[in-house]
Amino acid sequence: MSGWRRCDSCRKVKPTTDFDGESTTCIACLTSPAPAPRKRASAVTTTRTAPKPAPAPAERGPRLGSVGSGDLEVRERRARRAASEALAELHPEEFAQLLRNARAAEGLRPMSVEEPPAAPPPGEET
Repeated sequence: MSGWRRCDSCRKVKPTTDFDGESTTCIACLTSPAPAPRKRASAVTTTRTAPKPAPAPAERGPRLGSVGSGDLEVRERRARRAASEALAELHPEEFAQLLRNARAAEGLRPMSVEEPPAAPPPGEET
């Protein structure tokens, strides 16, 4: 027979000199104190966490495939242009005057399509 055996208790393969005769348990397992019985773990473990605060609203991205799609700045410029065109149609004289004053404030020359400035009244020559 071979000079090695497996212990039934610790399942280690040891030389036959570590066993007592034909015993299937090694001497170390027979002489060591019995392990303390384990406590059973509780059947159910629950953890409770505090509810998370609602996330801050994310900045809205572009809505693709719908009316007004595109970059926010582009849509704002488009809305401003539409409002300017509507104002020019509703109040053409006032709009022309406002536009002329704004262009003059920016140092731009008058637009060629607008009416020439009114001639000074007679008697007032520059």
